[in-house]
Amino acid sequence: MKKILFGFVILFEINCFSQQLPQFTQFINNTSLFNPSMMGMENDALISVGGRWQMLGFGSEPRTAFICGQTRISNKSKRLLNPSLRISKDNTENDSVKQTRFSHYAGGQLLFDSYGAFNRTSLNGLYSMSVDLNPEWKLLAGLKFAYSNFGFDMTKAQVAQNTDIDQEYDSYIANGSNRNSFDLSAGFTLVSKNYFIGFAANQFTKTSLDLNTSNSYFDQRMHWNLITGYTYAIPGIVDFQGMILLKKMAPTPLSIELALKAVLPNQLWFGVHFRNRASVGFMAGFIIDNKFQLGYSLDLNTNRLISLTNGGHELILSYRFGN
Repeated sequence: MKKILFGFVILFEINCFSQQLPQFTQFINNTSLFNPSMMGMENDALISVGGRWQMLGFGSEPRTAFICGQTRISNKSKRLLNPSLRISKDNTENDSVKQTRFSHYAGGQLLFDSYGAFNRTSLNGLYSMSVDLNPEWKLLAGLKFAYSNFGFDMTKAQVAQNTDIDQEYDSYIANGSNRNSFDLSAGFTLVSKNYFIGFAANQFTKTSLDLNTSNSYFDQRMHWNLITGYTYAIPGIVDFQGMILLKKMAPTPLSIELALKAVLPNQLWFGVHFRNRASVGFMAGFIIDNKFQLGYSLDLNTNRLISLTNGGHELILSYRFGN
């Protein structure tokens, strides 16, 4: 009989201190991973792949890999004619092209996230709509529909003597250690030329759309986040972009992340990242022909884990299909 106390619980709690969903240092380059409406901030088709390794040297470290893509769904403009004009009259100067105020975007994401003995594979479909409020502002609204498979690798669980937990663990393993579920996320973003602010609620359906009846239990909780950013350009010298990300999952404390990115005229970019009570990060990368972008970041822990880990790494590649 297995006498169990989950040795991976400590790691799991650390990873979930602010959330269950994956976290990224380069969120400044991948906002749609946090808010589906933010696909509408990009007019070009885009594909990105990335990987993240956290708390290296700790053992059974959280690791995340993803591939995501998005595209704008074309809208046909309409030519309006004045029906009161005589057919025989030249209408050329009176014709007008009506540009629609609405734009639509579609995307997909495949994410694999592992932390300790747990792993999660998610396949997400995203939709976003943009409406022009006036010449300077537009409102974005988006939805994400996710299918997730949750797994537990019993070979990574360390056990200890505890009679009370013994029966629960044996029942858990006997009834299967995987679970499948659907969940929904939604977000809104207000955008101008240099500023944006967005709010999203992720996994707001929680466990209500589970597909299994086994004893395996993965407590999905709602995560909300608020992202705001501002871009300031010094023509011919540098473009600055700053962002603030607030994340909350009950009952954990509010997580605050700050990021600053500077892009030079030669398309090299550098940045810093700060996650409260957790880490500081340094980012760098380059852009080629406004299409291909490579970004790398290094995280260094600032909490009590600083003596136990060698930091973390994140690498992201993206390609833009616009002209």
